[in-house]
Amino acid sequence: MGDINQLTYLKTHVPNVDGPVVEIGSKDYGSTSSYRDFYRDREYVGVDMEEGKGVDVIVDLTLQTEPLPKNHFALAICCSVLEHVRKPWIFADNLSSIVAPGGKLYMSVPWVWRYHAYPDDYFRFSWRGIMELFPEFSWEQICYSTNVPNEFIAIDAKAPTADNAMAAHADTPSGVKRKYLPYLMVNMLGTRKTG
Repeated sequence: MGDINQLTYLKTHVPNVDGPVVEIGSKDYGSTSSYRDFYRDREYVGVDMEEGKGVDVIVDLTLQTEPLPKNHFALAICCSVLEHVRKPWIFADNLSSIVAPGGKLYMSVPWVWRYHAYPDDYFRFSWRGIMELFPEFSWEQICYSTNVPNEFIAIDAKAPTADNAMAAHADTPSGVKRKYLPYLMVNMLGTRKTG
C-alpha cells in the first residue's frame, strides 16, 4: 500500500506487467492507495510481517523468503518499507532473489521524512544507497516525489542537487535563517540483470 504519488509512478512507468506481481508491505492501514487494484488481471501476492487486510503471505524478508518462490516475480513493489527494516542489506538480498531475471523492482523510500515507527523507523536512503543495496539491478526513472500530488523531480546523476534546489529558508525565533527541505521520497525502477 502506498501514497498517491507512488501509485502515479507505477501507472506511468509500469502500466503493464507480463507475469506475477509481489508487493512487500501490503498491509492496508486504511489511508493508502491500492496497487492490487491496478494489477488485478495478474497473479498478485501481498507480503507483510503480520496478517491483515491485503496480506496473502506472512514473511520477514530479513529471515527468509519461503514460501515465496525464487526468480519468480515479474514485478516487485516495495514502497515505504525499507526504512522500517533492521537489516536492510539482508532484506535487499532476499528481495532480489525472488524477482525474475529481467523482472522489475519499484523501490520508493524516504530521503527527507519525519520519524514514523511502524513498528520502528531505522534509516533514510539516498538513490545511491539503493543502488548499493541492490547491485543486481540496473536503475532508471529515478526521481523525488513530495507530498504534493503529481509532483516529481528528476534526479540526474551528473547534477545531483535537485533536493538542495528545493530548499526553503525561514527565520528561527533567534532571527537566524534555517534551511528546510520538503518531505522527499526517492522513487526508482530497477531491472534485474540477466547475466
